[in-house]
Amino acid sequence: MVLCMQSKNYYIKQIKTTYFFAALAAFLIGIAIYVFYRNIDNLVLFRYFPKPSFLASLSLLHGTDTIGGYLFVFTLPHGLWCISGLFVIRAIWLHNTKWRAIYGVIFIIVVSSLEISQLSENRPGTFDILDLSSYFISAFLESIVFNIFVKRRIIK
Repeated sequence: MVLCMQSKNYYIKQIKTTYFFAALAAFLIGIAIYVFYRNIDNLVLFRYFPKPSFLASLSLLHGTDTIGGYLFVFTLPHGLWCISGLFVIRAIWLHNTKWRAIYGVIFIIVVSSLEISQLSENRPGTFDILDLSSYFISAFLESIVFNIFVKRRIIK
């Protein structure tokens, strides 16, 4: 019985570690899309920190004419950052569904509010309904990943 509990605890630790690495990967891929495919001169970050000079040489293109390209360049990074945050929340509160749900909802409300606040002239950025959609799609996909690949293995 003790061996079974130890192996289950080890498996839970593996799941949490995998979630953290997946969160880091999603976050970094979102940043890479921004750096390589967007005009980063307007990023809010560079209002507070100096822009490294090497970033200008990394840019591949600054826009696209196709719907798929638009979604990749302008919407996917937001969805990746959202799913990254949800992965971290899932990893921290893997067994505590009540707190995981509370913090997950708070997280979605905060990122959605940040996007909606771009409608105001006081907040830099451009509001995009597709960014809002990407947050909710990310939350839905995260729950599917958990229910299909993780939940069944934890219950066993």
